[in-house]
Amino acid sequence: MKKVLSFVALIILLSTTAIAQKTFATRNGKITFIAVSDDDVKAANNEVTSRLSDNGSLSFSCLIKGFRFANAEMQDHFNTEYMQSTQFPRADFKGAITNLTAINFAKDGIYKAIAKGNLTMHGVTKNITVDGTITIKAGKPTVTSKFTMIMKDFKIDASSVTDKVNAEINCVYQ
Repeated sequence: MKKVLSFVALIILLSTTAIAQKTFATRNGKITFIAVSDDDVKAANNEVTSRLSDNGSLSFSCLIKGFRFANAEMQDHFNTEYMQSTQFPRADFKGAITNLTAINFAKDGIYKAIAKGNLTMHGVTKNITVDGTITIKAGKPTVTSKFTMIMKDFKIDASSVTDKVNAEINCVYQ
């Protein structure tokens, strides 16, 4: 009987913990990048799926073909020559906020956040750490982060345009 009561107590405790966790999600996240310093080659993807839980887990996923350029020819080169988006259709990040105690999801405010996890893109997975900001407004979080992505780290070959495209791409996630 004690074992049964202990097991029931454990189930109740686990159920309460699972209920207490709150997850925020969107399908309208945004990633932008600038590939050259004169701001000519830039793109945005406004269909990024992301999830953030108050336990610190964080993820985002986007279709590479979802990046939109001002010039259709640039978009075509990006998808066919550099990103091979048919072969590598997605970019994904799965990780966690490492300084979770600094963020109060129940109180409006702006909080510094550090996320660490795995970014998978172009068939390569790299462990990355990025700084960001979580803004809580009316109980809902908004995550913003700026980070640099080094193309050769993800085996993206832009050697045919290296005089035009930076080897390090500045990305913004919102």
